[in-house]
Amino acid sequence: MSKPISARVHGVLDYAVAAVFLNAPMVIGFQHTTASKIAYWLTGIHLLLTACTDFPLGPFKWIPFRIHGAIELVAGLFVLLAPWIFGFSGQEGSRNFFVVMGVLIPVVAALTDYTARETLPPRQPGDRRRWGTREPAPVETPKTT
Repeated sequence: MSKPISARVHGVLDYAVAAVFLNAPMVIGFQHTTASKIAYWLTGIHLLLTACTDFPLGPFKWIPFRIHGAIELVAGLFVLLAPWIFGFSGQEGSRNFFVVMGVLIPVVAALTDYTARETLPPRQPGDRRRWGTREPAPVETPKTT
């Protein structure tokens, strides 16, 4: 069975998750709390992870996409347990937000196809993209006379 979420869609969802973590304290009403600080830290960490992942929407491409998926599974578990780890399980709004996000993150990770690669057109001179087929850069050898 093929998984329905492609790498490109996963990238869009990753940036959306970062936006949700950034705005949730203001929208749900738990700003200036421990939960808001954790949400802001998770925003930064999620943006950093997404930006450094080797997939279509990751500009730096340092982390393999499969490793990204494994990190997200662990992060989902952390987000799910955060209200009890950090002691804000009594605050209904923040607790429910973290539980919902802690369930959604692993679900998205489970539905993402981490093995599919996009087919890109042939490289052009000066093309610096790295996602897709990995061709070694041509090496110029000095001509000896």
